[in-house]
Amino acid sequence: MKHLYLLTALIISSLSIHAQVKKSTVQITKEVSTGIGNHENLTIKFVGPTKQPVKRGVKMIVDRDTIFPEINEKGIYTDHLPEGSYKLKFEVPYWYEATIEKLKCGKKENINITVYFNPKDI
Repeated sequence: MKHLYLLTALIISSLSIHAQVKKSTVQITKEVSTGIGNHENLTIKFVGPTKQPVKRGVKMIVDRDTIFPEINEKGIYTDHLPEGSYKLKFEVPYWYEATIEKLKCGKKENINITVYFNPKDI
């Protein structure tokens, strides 16, 4: 009977370890802009599970708008983000999504975001 309890405990603990949710992560840095005008103030770098640049296949949802960004060979997308507060979601098939619930963009801020995608278990 003692062995049955031990076996059950081991099975339950291994299932809970396997069930831990992996997710993609986001790193955000901001800096004050020295320039003026309507310049590109948003830079997003997409990095895949093997640490290589993601060059295509990304779907971005900014608030309620869906964007398929044009990404360069280094995995970088640039754009102009008007002053305000935004929710951003990044999706790629077979990888965990990454979400920024509230990104504030100030009047003279440059925002750099790096999205690190992790693969889903299939």
